[in-house]
This record gives sequence, C-alpha cells and structure tokens, in this order.
Amino acid sequence: MASKPLASGRQPREVVAALLTHGGAVGLFRRSACVSGDAGCWHCITGFLPPGGDALVQALAEIDEEAGIASTQLQLRQRRVLALAGKDGSTWLVHAFHFESATDTVMLNWEHDACCWLAPGEFAGLVTVSWLAQVCAAVLPAAHARHVVNEMTTTTTETT
Repeated sequence: MASKPLASGRQPREVVAALLTHGGAVGLFRRSACVSGDAGCWHCITGFLPPGGDALVQALAEIDEEAGIASTQLQLRQRRVLALAGKDGSTWLVHAFHFESATDTVMLNWEHDACCWLAPGEFAGLVTVSWLAQVCAAVLPAAHARHVVNEMTTTTTETT
C-alpha cells in the first residue's frame, strides 16, 4: 500500500507491528541494548515497511527474523492501520497485526534479549514501548485488550 503525502507534503513513516498470542497468552519481547530506541522496553514484533512493500509479507518476515516463528505456524486474526504521532510531530502509519501462533517456542535474534508469554492479569509493572497499548487495543479482541491495556505501564518513547 503506497501511503499518501500528508498535508505537510511529507510522507508518513510506515512500520509493521505484529502482536502474537498463543493459547490466550500474549507474546512480548524485550528490546535489547543493540537497537536504536526503546532498549529494555517490552513490545511486540516490529519493523520498518519498505516503500511499496506489502505489510502482511513484511510482518511475517519480521516474525520469522526476530522470533524464529515460520508463517506456517501463524494464523492471522486481525489487522488494522493506525496513524500515530511521533514526538517530532511526524506521522507514523502502523500496520498492526494479531497472529495466533501454534507454538510458544521462540529463537530471538539480536533485536531482543528476552521473551515472555503473559495472560491477562500478568502485565502489571512491565515497562513497555509507549504505543504498545494502542496496538493491543486495535487488534486484540475487545475483552482481552481491555485487560491488557489497563495493566500496562508505559515509558515515554518515540514511535519506532
């Protein structure tokens, strides 16, 4: 999907955000010290969408790369596009996805140093990327999203 220029004439930045669930638990990934932003914060799988790229194809590639879960192990449950404001006033188009995973076994790459699968009621006290709650609210079933979002503690970070 090609994005349209904003009123400012600038192209929005586009990313994919893939939220994984397995048996009712949400998979969260702690960003490592090797990434350029939000190190130490918990998040879903994310990545930049190349210009003209297919968001679904990119999301599946990011999941395979960052968590070692093949597309054959995933079932798409929901997708939405969110327009979020960055700290610098830029607009980010977030292609958000919810996938149910047939496995909870992950193989992390350098972008994350830990993974956990949490049921509603287990999110309290986690420091998350600021926009994770918006992704959860957009793609998780409403009852599940309410529990998860209400428990999250966020840190002020830029959208990426």
